[in-house]
Amino acid sequence: MKKILALTLAAVMTAGMSTVAFAANEVYPFVGYVPANGTGAASAIPDANEWMFILDEDGDATSTYDNTETGMQLKGGDQLAIPVALWMDGNNDESYTTDEANYWYTRVNALDFNDDISVWGDWVDSEEPEVSQGFVDYDHSALSGRIYSIIITLPENDGTRVETLNGTIKVGTTRNRAKNSDYSFEVEVDYAPARQSVTTIDGNESFDVGDVGIVKFDDDLGEIDLEFGDIAMFTVDVTGQGRLNLSWNTDFDKEFAAMYDYANLDFLTFSGEPSFNRNGYLYIFADEDAFIYEVTAEGAKEIKGLEWSDEYDAWTFRTRKLTSYAISDVELDEQTVTDTDDSSSTTDGGKVNPDTGR
Repeated sequence: MKKILALTLAAVMTAGMSTVAFAANEVYPFVGYVPANGTGAASAIPDANEWMFILDEDGDATSTYDNTETGMQLKGGDQLAIPVALWMDGNNDESYTTDEANYWYTRVNALDFNDDISVWGDWVDSEEPEVSQGFVDYDHSALSGRIYSIIITLPENDGTRVETLNGTIKVGTTRNRAKNSDYSFEVEVDYAPARQSVTTIDGNESFDVGDVGIVKFDDDLGEIDLEFGDIAMFTVDVTGQGRLNLSWNTDFDKEFAAMYDYANLDFLTFSGEPSFNRNGYLYIFADEDAFIYEVTAEGAKEIKGLEWSDEYDAWTFRTRKLTSYAISDVELDEQTVTDTDDSSSTTDGGKVNPDTGR
């Protein structure tokens, strides 16, 4: 009986050891390296690379970014992709060796890996970009196919100079493994303001939405009129004026409008918030019975010196800096406070206004 029990225990122990011996090897993702021969050939070490692909309007990777190439300059909001590779830890020691398989992380991959990836980024003296992940279609001489990638969206640039994004990207099956990974991708990207080209102004100018970004003023200019569609005009002396970002739009500001849901609002926004060397007169073409305010995060701000101009049929005031403005059909004297219990809107003055969905 004892012999039978001993044999049984031995068999169980042997089975347990076999289970450990044949346990599935873990698969790890990594960036900054090209799999051996690009296909996962064994007995080869992945090669370090600096491939960072520019995504086109369709989200496809058709060209690589080269920070040293003359004339190649991205702008705020552009997207870049870094392809992800996989390797199997055949020795279960969390360290890559030359006899372990490695492949690109394709949708149907040889290592049967389909786990979530954690990304760790460390940005040095740079505005932190938006980082996401997903499959990207590559159509380039260096790489083709559908490969899982880390996608970097460059921060918006509303300034007047080229900015640089510096940092390090790592990946792993957990954030801790990503942070401590031996494999990384060094990011260094120059990106210009939203409009890359510089518009030279040599006299009075008129701009439609999207027509202007960074501007340079001719040295011999004095007082000029800068027209922004049919909604505004800025008259200012630009003698000795440096470059400015005159980007503007009439996008609806939902957050501000929610503070005053009893008003019909239009907006004029100078996204670059240009600050001139001298004061000028901003004319906003609106009805005489309209109300004009500066838009701030806290709400509507009264504009000092605002007055009606019969000569221009516009509201005007003196300023050096162009910011964001709201045009209202009523006075914005109270902010809306939403009562979530009865789905009604109450102003600070105690009036009750039914929700209109505006």
